[in-house]
Amino acid sequence: MSAQIEIAPATATHSRGTRQSVPRVALVNAPFTSCRSPSIQLGLLGAILSRHGITSKSFYFNLQLGAALGWDIYEALCDDRTLLLGEWLFARAAFGDDAPDGNAYLDQFEAELTGHLKAIQRDTQYLLDLRERVLPAFVEECLDRVDWTCFEVVGFSSIFEQNCAALALARRLKARIPQLITVFGGANFEDEMGLEYVRGLPWIDYAVIGEGDEVFPALLKSLGTSGNPTAAWPGVASRADDGSVRFSGRAPQVSDLDGLPEPDYTEFFSTAKDLDMPAMVRDKLISIPFETARGCWWGAKHHCTFCGLNGLGMAFRSKSPERALRGIDELAERYAVYQLVAVDNILDLRYIRGVFEPLAKRRQDYTFFYETKANLSQEQLKELAQGGVRHLQPGIESLSTHVLKLMRKGTAAIQNVCLLKWALYYGISTHWNVLVGFPGERIEDYVDQFATFRLISHLQPPESLGRIWLERFSPNYTDRTALGITNVRPEPAYAHVYPSYLDLNRIAYFFAYEATDVVSMSEHKEVMDHVETWQKTWKSSDPPFLVCQRGAGRLTVTDGRQPGGAQVFSFGEFDALVYEHCAARPRGVGQIVQSLREVPELEVSESAVRASLNEFKSVGLMMEENDQYLSLALPVNPNW
Repeated sequence: MSAQIEIAPATATHSRGTRQSVPRVALVNAPFTSCRSPSIQLGLLGAILSRHGITSKSFYFNLQLGAALGWDIYEALCDDRTLLLGEWLFARAAFGDDAPDGNAYLDQFEAELTGHLKAIQRDTQYLLDLRERVLPAFVEECLDRVDWTCFEVVGFSSIFEQNCAALALARRLKARIPQLITVFGGANFEDEMGLEYVRGLPWIDYAVIGEGDEVFPALLKSLGTSGNPTAAWPGVASRADDGSVRFSGRAPQVSDLDGLPEPDYTEFFSTAKDLDMPAMVRDKLISIPFETARGCWWGAKHHCTFCGLNGLGMAFRSKSPERALRGIDELAERYAVYQLVAVDNILDLRYIRGVFEPLAKRRQDYTFFYETKANLSQEQLKELAQGGVRHLQPGIESLSTHVLKLMRKGTAAIQNVCLLKWALYYGISTHWNVLVGFPGERIEDYVDQFATFRLISHLQPPESLGRIWLERFSPNYTDRTALGITNVRPEPAYAHVYPSYLDLNRIAYFFAYEATDVVSMSEHKEVMDHVETWQKTWKSSDPPFLVCQRGAGRLTVTDGRQPGGAQVFSFGEFDALVYEHCAARPRGVGQIVQSLREVPELEVSESAVRASLNEFKSVGLMMEENDQYLSLALPVNPNW
């Protein structure tokens, strides 16, 4: 099935003249990135350039392609990583005859593409037509619909699956207007990846490697003064006359985040309005990305073995709570959108009291997504929920404490379950996955994890279960020999996207590998089936539940975790107190005994407490790990 495209006109507001003291800049957000939010990279750089007196305009060609292909199809095509589907689709436009044969990709990944084709209700011929005909034509229309002579510099953001689309447009721009200066930046240009692109692709003039907040405007001012600076700017890679790459090191990190402006998303919303973009696409509303921190305070101490985020800059920096609050209000007031997505890698715990408590008192209807560590307490989750946090990505990754230690997560399985419990209670959706394939794992780790899964079917299930990806910059990559990772090579999809004159080992972010001393994926089949069933029942009209009620000196627990009707358990006052003392967080027997001895006229012994705990555990109402106990039922009584 073929596809036709037509993009709406876009015009710049400046006329061409002699070179100014600072150049006029176009900023490009290329496909495939989601149409459900503006680019924080473009928004922040545009606001920073404005402070420096540099005129810029942002172009959201991802929205143009969304309108052309159909919003639902476009958004589904954005949902990929290691297959590099978005990159493959733009490979012909980017590299012409040097692009690898398209059919070979479809043949090799036929099985893996099934889900994508089902989501867009199209066949492989549709994808091939996009790659060979439709998207090259789309790039030409992007070229024709803008008067690029109004600009001296075009900056391209390259994150996730927007690399080849950006490269395709840059190549055509340089061919048509050779004096136009192209600058690339973003996660796809970190470290040697950016250096290799500069070396191999002559249509890239400069690459900003590292944080561009200070370096990019400095580079532009230098370009405006000299037209073609020859000095090796820190954080800027360029090509010397002899073809070698000049690079003097990464850009310095920004230390004062309070001094940064809020992103300017004006052009995103004006483009969305011009294109009549629907409010809802694939069940997603538009959300506003915002930033309150960079780096990872946990990773700076214990870098999780599989995590490749932050490139080479892990140092944690955050805005003051007061500045964070002002920024949230500014963005919501400016764009009248109250769904806000933090791009931070980890929540600054100061914000629980410093940001979300004030928001709760003001009773504003903002909703937030944040990434966090999984060791938040019941009270902290309550405060986050009252302040508007509705989505958390808590980095759970496993419900096996031994595997969590192999990951260097710094949490235990019982802590992760505690978070899932209280997040559900306070109406927070948790986005979590189960990762397997860590050298040193044992089959018993996953037997125990499966037993835990069966206990917590009333809690939100994981979104996936799969083998770890090997990402550049992760300890599994940088320390692979020590961690048991062998035979490392770029993921096979890279060879189907990029031409032979680029070194795939230098541009790849995802790598194929072998791992020693791991459990075979075939051993996870039953658990994967269980998770799939868990996901379906969770979304059904009659989801599983496990609730408890206190009253009249008794505890009643209603267990609806299994199909076929609920079971009701009733316990006396002593058992009720034991269960209650293990509700907020995991507790040891000694802690429970000490707490209960503070209850007037209650006779307490360790043997009695253990007997009560064993009774709850025997009927699956309590989780135990290393002599720590956690009540699993969600209380009906909101005073707990």
